Amino acid sequence: MTPAEPQAPAGGDADDALNWGDEADSSHVEGPAPAIRQRRARRSADDELDLEAGDPDDEDDIDDGPAVMSSASLVVHGVLGGVFLLWAAGWIVAVGDFTNPFTDAISSLMWNLGELFAVVAPIAWFVAVIALVPVDRTGRRLGWMAAGALLVAPWPLVIGGSA
Repeated sequence: MTPAEPQAPAGGDADDALNWGDEADSSHVEGPAPAIRQRRARRSADDELDLEAGDPDDEDDIDDGPAVMSSASLVVHGVLGGVFLLWAAGWIVAVGDFTNPFTDAISSLMWNLGELFAVVAPIAWFVAVIALVPVDRTGRRLGWMAAGALLVAPWPLVIGGSA
């Protein structure tokens, strides 16, 4: 038995499935127009900040679309996110080694709250930096993450002083 030759679908060309159509197509939908962001212009002679609406001939004043992270920056963000998750796990281990020295209710509550904040702090720092520092400021964002990695590290576990 020999295989049959593929047949073109009835009512159209075989390459129609690979065609996205154009504006005359009834199923054509335009995507959102890229947002135009303005950059700060250099300070003028009287030290007042000029924000121009943008001259089509002036390429320095207008950005075309949202900022995109490079692949290397994305990898570094992932590595630092993993470090912050490891720090949170380290705080869970370190908190397990501590004993609550207080007997009254308020002091014990505050001790337990401090332990909870110690465990949550690395993840909260990472999320706060991602949320507050814009993507187009990658160097500043990575700097804040590196500072946070040092500040919220589980130092009792790192230096062996827990328990």
